[in-house]
Formats: sequence, C-alpha cells, structure tokens
Amino acid sequence: MVVGSYLSDQELREFIATLPTRRLAASAIIRDESGRVLTVEPNYKSEWTLPGGTVEAGEDPRSACFREVIEEVGLHLPEGRMLLIMHGLNMGMWGDSVAFLYDGGQIPSDTQITVQEEELLSYRWVAPQDLETVLSAGMSQRIRDALEALEQGTVVEHVVDGGKRS
Repeated sequence: MVVGSYLSDQELREFIATLPTRRLAASAIIRDESGRVLTVEPNYKSEWTLPGGTVEAGEDPRSACFREVIEEVGLHLPEGRMLLIMHGLNMGMWGDSVAFLYDGGQIPSDTQITVQEEELLSYRWVAPQDLETVLSAGMSQRIRDALEALEQGTVVEHVVDGGKRS
C-alpha cells in the first residue's frame, strides 16, 4: 500500500525513523480437560511462560502465536480468538511492547508435547489457582483474566507501566 505524502521520499523515511517502535509478542492459553493451563520453562530466563513468542516482521499476531506453538510444543491447533491484549510501557531495556493472548483451545492432558530444545527445558500443566507456583503474579492474573474473557466472550486489555509487572 502506498501512502501519499507532501514530503519527499527521503524526508518521509527520515520522519518514519523518528517514530516510536513497539515489540509484539503473542501466546496461547492451552487448557486440558481439567482446565489446567499449559506452561513452558524457557532456558533463557528464570520465569515460566506460555507457549508463544515474538511476532516477526510481516506477520500478524494470531499467525505468530500459532506458528510459535507449533515450533515450541509441536501442537497444531485451531487458531482461537484473542482473549487479552497487554500494553507494556517503559519496560526498561525492552522499551514498549504489546502482547496478545489467544485461545489455544482444550486438548487432552496426555497429548504428546514435543518441547523445542533450543528454547525450552520443560512443560507443566498448572491449575489456574496455582499459576503463581511457576509464573509471575502479573502473568498469572493476566491468564486468569483471559480465562474469564473466554467464558464471557469478551476481550480484556491490560496496561503495565514502568516495568512494574501487574
């Protein structure tokens, strides 16, 4: 798509270079028949997380989410709807970011999960009330809010500011 501008091509490029950037991430909330959530243990940070990852250039968040799920845990899942969007503002060296949580659906707990060895150490099914045993308090709350949005047919929006995880 070409956008018209009164600026020359070079001036427009220089202007665009001054605009803020945000990193995008997308993850899936995958549940088992007991309502437990699939969590993964990365090898590059101390906190567990959900299957998912970075949205690549030229990729939409939903596609990125389910591509990452295939890569990280070997699951080919129907692409569910967005449940939660989180705006991370002033996140230290990471700057600003946007993270999307999608419904990964429900699968049997004995489904074969193949952990991507380059990034992950292990996985665990965790009951919603026990999420803080492996996840940060903020991530745990976002997952519970997303599960509630799933039940209610809504979408939740969170803002985390100043690097303080909420």
